[in-house]
Amino acid sequence: MVLPLSGIKVLDLSQILAGPLTSMLLADQGADVIKLEPPEGDFYRRAIPNFPNAPGMSYDFIPYNRNKRSIVVDITKPMGVALAHRLLQWADVAVLNMRVPARQRRSLTYEDAAAINPRLIYVSITGYGEDGPERNLPGADIHIQPRVGDVTGRRLPGGAMPGPTRLSHFDTATSMLSAYAIMLALWERERTGLGQKIESNLLLSALVMQMGQMTRLAGNVSEGRPMLGQFAVEIYECNDGRYIFTPIGGERWDSVRDAMGLSELAKDERFDTPEKRTQNAEDLRKIVATHFFTKPALEWESRLKAAGLGVSILKDVTEVYADPQVVANQMIVEYQQPGIGALTMVNVPFKLSGSAEEERLRRPAPYKGEHTLEVLKELGYTNQEIETFRNAEAIG
Repeated sequence: MVLPLSGIKVLDLSQILAGPLTSMLLADQGADVIKLEPPEGDFYRRAIPNFPNAPGMSYDFIPYNRNKRSIVVDITKPMGVALAHRLLQWADVAVLNMRVPARQRRSLTYEDAAAINPRLIYVSITGYGEDGPERNLPGADIHIQPRVGDVTGRRLPGGAMPGPTRLSHFDTATSMLSAYAIMLALWERERTGLGQKIESNLLLSALVMQMGQMTRLAGNVSEGRPMLGQFAVEIYECNDGRYIFTPIGGERWDSVRDAMGLSELAKDERFDTPEKRTQNAEDLRKIVATHFFTKPALEWESRLKAAGLGVSILKDVTEVYADPQVVANQMIVEYQQPGIGALTMVNVPFKLSGSAEEERLRRPAPYKGEHTLEVLKELGYTNQEIETFRNAEAIG
């Protein structure tokens, strides 16, 4: 048995998160991924915290670059561009998230790549797309989060807006959608024999994730935000200082109400339909918040789960490793990272029964340029040619 993408060759010309995660998803399934890095390495290698005894390794770099090989090529040099072109000829898939003007300067546009390799699947990941007034701006998850609208209306004490999260929602969504698009393009290539360009960007991914709230009746000119389909998940403080997340006013309100010991609210006409509960949301929140503050979070979680309701305590990330449901899904794995030791990491987020027994975490994250010589020899370059690249400072 082999992994599903064994034999697929991927050139990763990306840095930071969305691009590297895209190629990592392919690498986890058996693709041979070569990460082409500039002389200074992927920007995430320099992120904090890092490992003093393992130069170029950081907590941000390692998880998104497992199962890859690294080569250092300076694509600002003509010989570096020539080597990048040779790798494009080798590859089935190329993943790029550099801005379009930089690709144009380095002869790394889709048109350049397709002329070299018509079968290539060329993945262009940007912040905002390749058209429009912001096409050349750098894009990051933290910039996209406020761009797609606040539908909760939630404010912090004093009326302040809540800040951005660190979950990298839209980087991650872009990676998953890009990997899906790659699968479609590879399948289509089986029929046509030709590659194609895939364009994905963080803004599009964010809009897809906001799709339910972005759908409005044509001609609706209301200035208000779209009404939520059900009462939004709310956050309540309990008397032990911990917080609990649960939807309160939706279709299962009767079950929530009774599990919380608030059966008397069944007689309150303000809350007897979902629409009224939405209209009187602030009154309901105040009642529920006061009641939640009478008991510790674990007791509330146990009560609500026993009633078959969705609920979760806000956890510190250190608690997640031992979460019984996370453990049951085999989502936490440990492997050896050379120069560092044992690392705990998130596993592949889905299971394929046909190759379930195959090891997915086959390679640790590579050191910068660790495989330069190995890859060049595989491409057929002689020792003399490799020395010429080195003398021209095109490789590291």
